[in-house]
Order: sequence, then structure tokens, then C-alpha cells
Amino acid sequence: MVAFIALRARTVPVLALGVTALLLPITTSAARADFLAPIWNGAYVGFHGGAKWSDIDTDFSSTVSATDITVGGHIGYNLGLAGLIVGVEADANLDSTKLGFTTSGGGVGAFETDWSGSIRGRIGVPVGPALLYATAGYAWTEATLSHASLGGGSFSSSHTFNGVVYGIGAEAFVLPNMSLRLEALRFDYAADDISLSGANNMLQEIDPSETVVRAGVTFHLN
Repeated sequence: MVAFIALRARTVPVLALGVTALLLPITTSAARADFLAPIWNGAYVGFHGGAKWSDIDTDFSSTVSATDITVGGHIGYNLGLAGLIVGVEADANLDSTKLGFTTSGGGVGAFETDWSGSIRGRIGVPVGPALLYATAGYAWTEATLSHASLGGGSFSSSHTFNGVVYGIGAEAFVLPNMSLRLEALRFDYAADDISLSGANNMLQEIDPSETVVRAGVTFHLN
């Protein structure tokens, strides 16, 4: 009887050790899954940068194009709804676009943007740790139009162009509260009449548009 009790006493720790060894990988896997599980709901902030292809159509010149870089920041809020992620996002961007052209009278003009911004809705489908999304909303850009005539006169005017932005993107968590994104956006601004010399009889229609491909880092505040 004493031998049986002693054998049982030795068996219990061995069994416990075996069970622990079997459960450890399962527990570790579950902990890792929880560690990497995306939590899209909540507020977030981040920054981004990329390339921008700009075009302007005018009454006095053919389409003028330029390629530049753009950098900026974004802030937004996500909410899970019926298996989808919906949200709203705003961004502000520093631009360095400058497009030059010649006018019919032999003068030289320039269209330059300094900054732009947008307020967009987003809707996405979670796929594992990633989110595939579409986005659309309102956009604006602050531009300066300058003109130097053949006779030596010059004129400069600042103008805000308003329009729409739409595009697609993908975002994935790389840390519990940090994700990386890649998105392509199209900005279509409404054409507007601007005077090249300050006189109403010199009004010209300016129609800008942009295509942006940018990458970003987002920090989720949840």
C-alpha cells in the first residue's frame, strides 16, 4: 500500500508536466493570435508620403503635366458594422507641384500648389490581419497662379480649388497598435475661371486633377 501511494505521488507531477508540455504550444499560439489580432474599431492617427502626378487643362494651352512628391498626415475613426469596417478620415498634405506653360500672347504662366486636404468616408472588408477598402469624399487644394506677359507685366493670384477624391487601398497590422497602408487616390477638382492679369476680360478656365500613390503608417488609439 505504501509503495502504491509513493508511486502515485511520483506519477502526478509527471502527468502534470506532460499536460503542461502539451498545452504550452496551444497557449502560446492563442496568445500570439490575440497579440496580432487586428482591432480596427476606434480612433487613429498617422502619416504618409508618396508620388503625385498632376495635370491642368487650360483655355490657352494644351494639357500640362508634372510629377512630384507629397507628404502629410491623417486622422480618422473606424467602426465595425455587419462584418464591414466603416469610418471617416481627414488628411492634410504638403505639396510641391509647379507646372509651367506659355500663353497665346507669348507670356509665361505657372500653376503651383502648396497644400491640399480631404475629408473622406471609408468602407472595407477585413481579410485576416489586413483591411481592403474603398474611399471617397471631398477634396480641396490651395494653388497660386502667376503670369508674366511678353511686355514685362506680371500678375499672381491665389485660389482654392474644390473637388472630389476617390480610390482604393490596403492596410495591415504589423504590431498590435500599428498598421501599414498603401493606397491610390484620384483627385478631380472642379474647373474654375481665373484672371491672368486681374482683368475680367482675361478670365481663363483652369481645370486641375491629380493621381496620388502613397504609403503610410497608422497608430491605432484603442
